[in-house]
Amino acid sequence: MDESIIVGLVQNIAILLTFALLYKNFWLKNDKPGGVVSQIVSGIVLSVIATILMFTPWEMAVGLVFDTRSVMLAVAGVFLGPVPTLIAIVLSSVIRYLIGGTGMAMGIAVIVSSGLIGIAWGELRKNWKRINRPVEFLLLGLVVHIVMLGTIVFLPYEREEQALRAIILPVFLIYAPGTMLLGMLLAAQKRNYNIRVEKEELFKKEHRLSNELMEKQRQLNFQLDKYAQLNKEYKAQNIELTKAKEKAEESDLLKSAFLANLSHEIRTPMNAIMGFADLLKIEETDSKTRKKYIRIIHDSGDYLLSIINDIVEFSHIEAGQVDIKKTEIDVARLLEDIYHSFVITADARENLSFKLKKPKTPLKGNILLDEVKIRQVIVNLINNALKYTEQGEISFGYEISSPSQISFFVKDTGIGIAPENHQVIFERFRQLDMGHLRAQSGSGLGLPITKAYTEMMGGTISVESEKGKGAEFRVAFPLDPAKKSNESSAEKTATAKAGLASKGKKLVLVAEDEDINWYYIEQVLSKYNYSLIRANNGTEAVEICKNNSLIDIVLMDIKMPEMDGFEALERIRKINPKLPVIAQTAYALSDEVERIKFLFDDYITKPINRQLLIEKIVVAKTSSL
Repeated sequence: MDESIIVGLVQNIAILLTFALLYKNFWLKNDKPGGVVSQIVSGIVLSVIATILMFTPWEMAVGLVFDTRSVMLAVAGVFLGPVPTLIAIVLSSVIRYLIGGTGMAMGIAVIVSSGLIGIAWGELRKNWKRINRPVEFLLLGLVVHIVMLGTIVFLPYEREEQALRAIILPVFLIYAPGTMLLGMLLAAQKRNYNIRVEKEELFKKEHRLSNELMEKQRQLNFQLDKYAQLNKEYKAQNIELTKAKEKAEESDLLKSAFLANLSHEIRTPMNAIMGFADLLKIEETDSKTRKKYIRIIHDSGDYLLSIINDIVEFSHIEAGQVDIKKTEIDVARLLEDIYHSFVITADARENLSFKLKKPKTPLKGNILLDEVKIRQVIVNLINNALKYTEQGEISFGYEISSPSQISFFVKDTGIGIAPENHQVIFERFRQLDMGHLRAQSGSGLGLPITKAYTEMMGGTISVESEKGKGAEFRVAFPLDPAKKSNESSAEKTATAKAGLASKGKKLVLVAEDEDINWYYIEQVLSKYNYSLIRANNGTEAVEICKNNSLIDIVLMDIKMPEMDGFEALERIRKINPKLPVIAQTAYALSDEVERIKFLFDDYITKPINRQLLIEKIVVAKTSSL
């Protein structure tokens, strides 16, 4: 072998060993992903090494010189990654271009292909780090330098054969084994470095474990000192448990007292209903007395229904089954309706004045709020005021507290509430006796329900009162104005009634299996412009609708034998999709109500209010026109 070749090989080996030392002492210690500057510096260092290799070649034949830049770039692509290697490729290619010569194109092609193959090898064959077998790097060397043989085509045609003969043996005897050796050297350095790092980490863990054991020992000694203190804490906990037990027992007593009171409150109106109904059987009773008995029965029924409604509503609240449905509300009309529903009862008391106060700044337009819930809140507060105000004045109304808040108030001159009981009155199962407050009848759930509804609608409730000086309850809500509409709901209802009044007699199908309920509906509707047909179950209702196209509206009971109201509705819709159907049910739980609202044109709950039934029929029929 020519002496120049040996010298060139030795120089290239020395440079590659320098590259290996740099990898061991610089790149391995910065093995974690570095910043852009670090990677650029690495790329520049690689290009400098490649340049040095290009300036220390050996001559394989006359005019043909080679070096080991392909070995270095391929291994760099595997170990150092894409960014530094790509920078080295670009800079080395520029330098090779500046060097020039007939082999410039081949030289650049070798630089590019070697670096890119190394990068691809490192990215696509991830398991090389785990395996590190010699054959892996030998295979890399063969691929890189077989491609290098292909770059001979970039030489002038007349020199291709000479170059191929000169380099083919070194490819398999020098370049491929050299790539393998350099790769194994760097892999061994990486492995040794990882072992050293693991040993250092193990030493740190042992040191940390020793410190932790000492700390645990200190903590153990500290815990031993705390046992005496824990004994005191256990005693304190026992005291707390005793208090909790007493509170639970108090809750049980409150529930028992509530149930006992509830039994009394239910039996009182029931006694009036049954007693005066029995007195109505006496034929000698004059007309005036009979009317009085009927009024007592009616009022007792309303009172009994209010107790049942309180219990049902409170159970819904406790079960989380109450939904808030915001609708457009005309506040002035709402309060007028409430006023007219109470004014007769209030005026019946000689020394009591009942007033609806107008605000200084009236509300412009309607607001969005749950009308059913806000009505119930105000009604509950007025009922409460009527219970505890024998004489003086009860007033209610609303105020615009601020541009973003509306407040409703109920004020009375009754017996008042001591300040220490302002929160107690809103607790469930709480009713204060005469020593505190209690002197009237009722379920005692009105104020808890009122507070719950107020908070569900995003409002707050407060009370200002002193014993013997009356009380003022106030509920405040965020002011949510409704978009203006051309026609109010009251106007729409009036229009509907006027339209229906101009029509002829209406045929109503009543699907009801209970004889008493049917008799009541018959008595109510027969006095108006209605003809009635009865179906005893859902099957009969479907058949009647199928055979009679003159039916104007259907009153559908939900719970019936053979076929319930839901299935009957589904079949009737197939027969006559436009036929209005109103559901009537004694089950008004929130989930069922939502289903009824979705399927039926409207619904009414039992016990059925006569006037409400007429209004719903009018509106439902008019809406279908």
